[in-house]
Amino acid sequence: MALSFLTREEVLHLHEQVIEEFGGHFGLRDEGALESALLAAENRAYYEQASLAVCAATYVYHLTQAHAFIDGNKRIGLAAALLFVRLNDGRLKTTNAELIELFLKIAANEMTRDEAEQLFEQRIVMVQ
Repeated sequence: MALSFLTREEVLHLHEQVIEEFGGHFGLRDEGALESALLAAENRAYYEQASLAVCAATYVYHLTQAHAFIDGNKRIGLAAALLFVRLNDGRLKTTNAELIELFLKIAANEMTRDEAEQLFEQRIVMVQ
């Protein structure tokens, strides 16, 4: 299955929506960090034939860690991963509490990308 990846413009728009809904400051801090975080998932799919779950975890991990935005980096990492999964006909079966724990642990360097991948592999279901 060929995966559909998020564009820079989609992620910037998603960031605006997240900030409008939950508060914070608009703005991109580091264009290169954003581009690198977005390309990480595509590169893994191309070079490693990574699954939907692995690519989704790559989005959440790298966008959270990159600090490309002035505010909302954890929220945009999670929102981008969820949008990516949905765009590729999947659904992440988890609770809000588990999602919050996920991105807080990533932000605090208490969860590795491999651990995030395992969680996504266990929790993504395909929608028919």
